[in-house]
Amino acid sequence: MMRLLFIFTIIQYLIGLNIIRGTEIPPSSAITIRVASYNIRYASANDEKTGNAWAIRKEHVANLMLNHHFDIVGTQEGDSTQIDDLCRLMPAFGVVSANYGGKNNKLHTATIFFKKDKFEAMDSGVFWLSETPDVESIGWDASDTRLCQWVRFREIATSRTFYFFNTHFYWRKQVAKENSGPLLAEKLSSIAHHSPAIVTGDFNSTANSFQIKAIQKIAHDAFLISKTPPKGPEATGFPGGIFKGSPKNRIDYIFVSNTIDILDYTVIDNTYGDNRYPSDHLPVTSEIRF
Repeated sequence: MMRLLFIFTIIQYLIGLNIIRGTEIPPSSAITIRVASYNIRYASANDEKTGNAWAIRKEHVANLMLNHHFDIVGTQEGDSTQIDDLCRLMPAFGVVSANYGGKNNKLHTATIFFKKDKFEAMDSGVFWLSETPDVESIGWDASDTRLCQWVRFREIATSRTFYFFNTHFYWRKQVAKENSGPLLAEKLSSIAHHSPAIVTGDFNSTANSFQIKAIQKIAHDAFLISKTPPKGPEATGFPGGIFKGSPKNRIDYIFVSNTIDILDYTVIDNTYGDNRYPSDHLPVTSEIRF
């Protein structure tokens, strides 16, 4: 009996040190994936007047994704036509997409692109950022619908599974943003359970906001836990429709669950032409390991 008690005590001690649970996965038994978040900016008629029409930007957006070797990327805002364009420009990628937006039309999508030769989408779904998340609805004081798209992926080479969430928080009203953070945290826990999970999105929120801190209670901000120093500018978002200059705030994020290591973190500031960015957000990318 004393021997069993001793063994139980040792096991509890190892769990307390995270040795059994394992937040550090040996590289030989782990898989690595390059993930990203990118608000690609909707195809605004106003952008055509400023030389930033989607017809001009689309190839630069696609080339950025391809040249930086994204395996899975969550995009926000692009409408269905824009997503179709990117699918034609990036035929190696599969896509899972959901529409959201205005009261009478859904002008935007939350879309997850993934390399078809590496991953299989096993299951997917959405929940709405509102008081009734399982029913399409406008939340709190917002004026249009917002959602989170999720996919359960299987890595083909190893058959290991994980979850990928992609969202876009409302941009103006504070009540909607503040309630979206705890809701996302709750849904992340109930959908992914203890499986590895990645969350990408345009959260329209700075790091010290209530909603971001709510998410950080169950997931880690890649910027803060990268094993190598973050690269690129810290801020990611410009005022709407601005494609030049310096970004203003860090509002685009990658979050990961406890069992995932962040090997690097980069905000990509590639430009084209006369120093224009392909979107009014800069993409965020990390190589992850679990």
